[in-house]
Amino acid sequence: MRISYTLTHPIPLKAEFTVGGFTVVLGRSGEGKTSLLRAIAGLLPASGEPFGDLAPSSRPIGYVPQDLCLFPHLSVWQNVGFSLPRRGREAAATEVLARLGIGNLARRRISELSGGQQQRVAIARAIARKPELLLLDEPTSALDPITRDDLVDLLKNLVRKDGVMILAVTHDRQFATEADHVAVMDGGRIVQEGKPDALLAAPRTPIVEKLLRGRGQPAAAHLPACDRI
Repeated sequence: MRISYTLTHPIPLKAEFTVGGFTVVLGRSGEGKTSLLRAIAGLLPASGEPFGDLAPSSRPIGYVPQDLCLFPHLSVWQNVGFSLPRRGREAAATEVLARLGIGNLARRRISELSGGQQQRVAIARAIARKPELLLLDEPTSALDPITRDDLVDLLKNLVRKDGVMILAVTHDRQFATEADHVAVMDGGRIVQEGKPDALLAAPRTPIVEKLLRGRGQPAAAHLPACDRI
């Protein structure tokens, strides 16, 4: 899937890149990564493809914002089933939760869950309507390293078993190197994209090198140990 979006507010941005499997847009804070996701989801006025001619409610997209936006007064399954048809809603929501390994949490309240569990609930809600594209905003910002690794495994399984394409935005270098495809954003544009190991081996600009390696790090320091979405 080729993404091409342009917006002028709240930040000037023109982004063109490919989403394939588990894709990460890596960039510094303030680059417009969240605005890009919101534009793709139809929540900000923008021109672009795909889906740019569709109303937000008609876009085949699941969106998990950074703060998750779960409903604290509803149970886990009620959160997941919120936008599903009333008939069979609980069964459908419970099935999605089971696929994500949290079926046992279906009747819990959101306040009873850990941060990692809450994130899985938010992802379950986002994929319940079987979107073509799942958008994730800074998904590792509140996760410890172990929970982050679990998230990567979950995302890779969703790509492999459900066929959903995933686009996450982040400033987390390690998370980005686990992706199938990385696009580096600088100055409101994508300055380089490709497989993580290819970008690590031959960064085109100093900012690509800094974001992927860290200042002064040797090229091999952050190479992925193996392919893992």
